[in-house]
Amino acid sequence: MCVELFSLRDKVALVTGAGKGLGKSMALALAESGAHVAVVSRTLSDVEATASEIRENGVNSVPLVADVTREEDVTRMVERVLCELKTIDILVNNAGAYAFGHCLEFSLHDWQRMLETNLTSTYLCSKIAGKHMVEKQKGKIINISSALGAFGAGGSAAYCASKGGVIQLTKALAVEWAKYHVTVNSIAPYSMETEMTKTMLHDEKIKQAILSKIPLKRIGKPSDLSGVVVFLASKASDYITGQVIFVDGGFSVQ
Repeated sequence: MCVELFSLRDKVALVTGAGKGLGKSMALALAESGAHVAVVSRTLSDVEATASEIRENGVNSVPLVADVTREEDVTRMVERVLCELKTIDILVNNAGAYAFGHCLEFSLHDWQRMLETNLTSTYLCSKIAGKHMVEKQKGKIINISSALGAFGAGGSAAYCASKGGVIQLTKALAVEWAKYHVTVNSIAPYSMETEMTKTMLHDEKIKQAILSKIPLKRIGKPSDLSGVVVFLASKASDYITGQVIFVDGGFSVQ
């Protein structure tokens, strides 16, 4: 019975930012648990590669190109998933970006881009895919925030604000959609080894500064999110909503 609680057999998941890194890893984890997965990115070759790996698990996968900061793109994306896979049971809002910059030097353009990429995309995908979930009275939404959405960091005002917005959006939608049996939760990683962080972590001084804040004394890997995303997507988490799960090696408890 316990194993069945975590099964995603014949469920349909939609994962944004799934061409590489955390999104790709989570999409593969959902597929390994039995879900059919639509994968989204701005780069077709990336999501085609992810979709190909997903199909090796004996499930279906649809690669999609979309700019999830644009409402018309998100609408088309959701319509295509519903057309090809018939439903959306799970939405993982993973698309995001990070840019370092001190507040006094950070341009309004870069501020707006950070909010659009990290927060507006989460809002649009939740709204448009969530409409389908509300209508069928069932669904799971998983928003990827960050530990820095709850804790400040110098040189990261825009990132912290955008990811903090994701956490508050998660809580608001959890309350609003609970009556429709749609749960909304957030995963908040800290530092993770991805293509996006490779250059930064190659600097030994920066890496050691990050490690000094992590009790488990290692940088996270994309696979560290696999169990959490499957748990939040499965029946095992049916009575959990509006929560933030920190996957941060203990950073948030210091």
